[in-house]
Parts: sequence; structure tokens; C-alpha cells
Amino acid sequence: MKKIALFSALLLSYLAVSAQSLNVQSAITDRNRGYLNKAKASIDKACLHEDTKNDAKTWYWASLIYTQIGGASKDPKSKYKDLDPEWCEKAYEAARRCSELDKDGDYKLGDIFRYVGSEFYNRSIPLFNEHKYAEALALSDKAINVLTKAGDPDFANDASYIAGLCCKQLKDTEGVKKYYLPLTRRNRVKADFRSKMPQVYETVYNIYKEAGDTVNAFKTAERYTKVLPDDPNSYLMLAQAYIWANNKDKGIEMVTKGVNESKAKLAIDTVPKVKAAFETAYTKFLCSAAAVYVMAGDYTTAENNFKESSERQPQQFEANYGMGSMMYDRAYRKDQQVNTMVNEGKFSDEDIAVMDKLKEERDAMLKQAIPYFKAADDYVKNLPAEEQGAYRGRLHDCLRTLNACYVTLDMLEESKPVQQKIKELEAGN
Repeated sequence: MKKIALFSALLLSYLAVSAQSLNVQSAITDRNRGYLNKAKASIDKACLHEDTKNDAKTWYWASLIYTQIGGASKDPKSKYKDLDPEWCEKAYEAARRCSELDKDGDYKLGDIFRYVGSEFYNRSIPLFNEHKYAEALALSDKAINVLTKAGDPDFANDASYIAGLCCKQLKDTEGVKKYYLPLTRRNRVKADFRSKMPQVYETVYNIYKEAGDTVNAFKTAERYTKVLPDDPNSYLMLAQAYIWANNKDKGIEMVTKGVNESKAKLAIDTVPKVKAAFETAYTKFLCSAAAVYVMAGDYTTAENNFKESSERQPQQFEANYGMGSMMYDRAYRKDQQVNTMVNEGKFSDEDIAVMDKLKEERDAMLKQAIPYFKAADDYVKNLPAEEQGAYRGRLHDCLRTLNACYVTLDMLEESKPVQQKIKELEAGN
């Protein structure tokens, strides 16, 4: 009698385990037939039961089923589109549990982690665009962790990029470094991410520059030129680093290399649309290069760059504003020389003659700057209203500098309408 009782107990135990294993098998069968609601119900039971919740197979199929539910959620015609709004979190948790339990590596989870991670990333984009930076950061960070599990760190590039942008908006410098430094330390960049790397390098470079860390700023610029040697802007950054380190000759060498790199693309035999893009890029690059030549004190080459840019595209903001700014900068330096002499108490007849000469040169440069600032203002004024906003910040700087020219030259009547424009810009009009 005892043997019969023991046998019955063992049989009941076996049947219970078989029933739970059957839940996994039923989930697989229903999933393969497309019955996602039944598959979900069966796998949910298996995930909770003591006899199957510690089996990697259970969680593997749970991750597949919830991933498929995610696919259905994107099809407005699918009857399963609203089956489980939390499918992404559940798919990730299932894949994570499977990875923990799968000691022998029997289950390949790369595609699942990639799909789920991409979903977290895609959800972060609208939040970022809505200026919900903290929420976007949480999702993009989760995307990075999930995509990294997919086996290739490059899968997480875009998520790292958004996470860094979120931190930048949140004024979290350490956060920016957390997400961007690993990107800048790579020796290669995948083609589909190349367009975003210049901003990554620039952001990191500026962080080091603001911190006065010349060594790491220089290393960042140097890495930029090595990883993206065909990007002329990399040489501009390295040129600025050299100038910052008081090596102006090397800075000029680098910016000239950037100009030549940009100009070389004009000779590439390609389709008209691409060639036109190269022409536009070179025209704008000339102005960026000119600004670096100004930093190095090479005003002649800077002026030549601005003029070439203007010849290639007569109607533009950058060359006019750049040329005006250069003339104003040179005038300002003359003014500084005068102030230094005054502060040092140099008032001999000879000194006064020198100061008068400096003021004369200053005023001449300010008069040369005025037409360029006005041309830049006119360019923006003639743009369609919806395009003017992109220039608001730079136009504000342009008008303030133009006003400073008028005030210094005692052209107060000319200054009045400029002051009015500045007030309108600051009021958001």
C-alpha cells in the first residue's frame, strides 16, 4: 500500500512538471502559428512556475514572444497591436534572465537585444525633441546597456550620441564625458555614424578647453584628424589647439592643410548634385578657416579666404560677418594699444602722436567693417521669415558689433535704428 502511495505521489509530481513544460511547448507552438495571445498566456505561466522559471529555455522563448508582440504593436492592422504595451521591458527582462541562466551559451540573444535596444533608442528621440531631456536620457542610457549586450559596441553609437546631447542640455558635463569620451577614443567610425562624430569631437574639445586642459584638448583634436582625416574641420580644430598652445606657425600649417583638403574635393569627378554639395561646403569652409587665420594673426590670408568665399557666393551671411568681425577685431587691438599707453601715463608729444595715429587707424578699420555688417544684416532680412530664426543669435552679435562701430565713430544717428533692431531681437520679435 505504501509503494502505491509513493508511486502516486511521484506520478503527480511528474505530471505537474510536465504540465509546466507543456506550457513552454504550447507557447512555442502558438507563437509559431501566430496566436500571440495564447503564446503570451502560456509563457507567462511558465515564467512564474517554480519548475520552469529557472530554465533558460523558458526565458528565451518569452523574449522571442514579447519581441514578436512588439512587432505586432507597430502594425495598426494587427489584432495584437495592443496586446501588451510593456512588451519592450518584458522582452528585455526575459532576454536578460535567459542570458544569466544559459551557462553553456545555447541561446543566441544578439538580435533580441538589438531589437529591444533600438526600441528604447527610438522612444528617446521624441522625448528629446520635446525637450524632456531627463526622460530621454533614461531611455537612451537603457538603450546603450541593452545594445551593448548585442555584442557590438557600435550598435550603441546613436544612443550614446543622444545621451550626450541630453547631458549637454542638462548642463551635466560629467555626463557628457561619460557618453562621448568612449566614442572619441575609438580608432575607427562606422560609415553611418561619421556625420555625428564631428559634433562629438567638438563637444569634448570644448569641455577640455573650458577647463584649461590643453593636453586632453590637443589629444582630442589630434585623434579627430587621425580617425577622420578626410574631414577638413578636423584640421581646423587641431589648428586652434596649436594656436592655443602658442604654436601659431603649426596652427597656420594645419588650417592650410584643411583648406587644401576641402578644395581637393572640388576636383572629384562625381554627379552634379554631389559636386554642388562640395562647392557649398568649400565656400563655407573658407570662412571657418579665415576665422582661424584671424586667431593666428594672419589677417592677409584670412581676408583672402573671406573674399574667395564671397566671390563664390556673393549673397551670404558668413563671409560678410566674418570680414566685418576681423576688421573690428583689428580696430579693437589698436584701441587696446591706446588704452595701454594712457594707463602707463605716456603723454609726451611723441606718445600723443602715436596714439593719434592708432586712433586714426582704428577708425579707418571700423569704417571698413560697417559695410560688411550691414551686408550680413541685409542678407538675413531678405530671407524668408521661416529661415531667419537660424541666424538670430549671430545676427544679434552682428548688430551689437555694428552698433559699437557707430558709437565709437560718434555716428549716433546711424546707431539708433540698429539699437531698435537689437531690442526687437532680444524681445523675440
